[in-house]
Amino acid sequence: MIKYNIQDHVIVVTGAAGQLGQAIVSRAIGLGAKVACLDTSLENLEKISISNGWGDSVLLFQSDITNKESIELTFNQIVNKYNKIDALINNAGVSVFDPWFDRNEEDFDWVMNVNLKGTFNCMKEFFKLLIDSNYPGAVVNVASHYGIISPDPKIYTDCDRRNSEIYGATKAGVIQMTKYFAVNAIADGAKVRVNAIAPGGIKNSASPQGDDFQRLYSERCPMKRMAEVDEIVGPILFLVSSDASYINGQTIVIDGGMTAW
Repeated sequence: MIKYNIQDHVIVVTGAAGQLGQAIVSRAIGLGAKVACLDTSLENLEKISISNGWGDSVLLFQSDITNKESIELTFNQIVNKYNKIDALINNAGVSVFDPWFDRNEEDFDWVMNVNLKGTFNCMKEFFKLLIDSNYPGAVVNVASHYGIISPDPKIYTDCDRRNSEIYGATKAGVIQMTKYFAVNAIADGAKVRVNAIAPGGIKNSASPQGDDFQRLYSERCPMKRMAEVDEIVGPILFLVSSDASYINGQTIVIDGGMTAW
């Protein structure tokens, strides 16, 4: 396993209780980083931390990324503990799965607020910190290959989790915001690199997707399978590490070649 240079880095991970979030935190700790874990339920985070054996390498925060005051408070608490933040991984994201013609305004706004406004709130607070401290940093935003292509409805035969129009739109927005801040955050005084990853479908062993879905998805993918979660974590930690010191404004698509059709 490649060991990226993140020893003693302080890394903020949003959506830390999710499948990908937990894998990011565990791998980062294993490489010597300190991780501030943000999610909506502190109780759930505490249970996950114990079950994963994260120990003293993490700080756990119940934080609402859609609320700028909540994010300001959380980031201040992290800096008070560690005196710095080296990297921000905007992993938190939500979706809705009912048909587009049943979409209600509340669900539409929820996805927009978490995926776009929440990502913006965290970056804004991080950039302010970097400008004030004159300290270098890195951001990785978790987008999706569905911010580049549209989901194929033919593969959702036995799966209720049909990716929605608003999910794809917000993930396309994350990709564009990544490009914007890769240029403009530096211009405004932050010593920061801003990149994104766009994963394809990740196999979920804890809550498996339907057998038919997995088969049809795999048939559509040139590599003939879904991604394993660790295959997404490696590129994320590469991008926050000093090994990626000249990579900025890029979106790495990790989808087994599906977007290459």
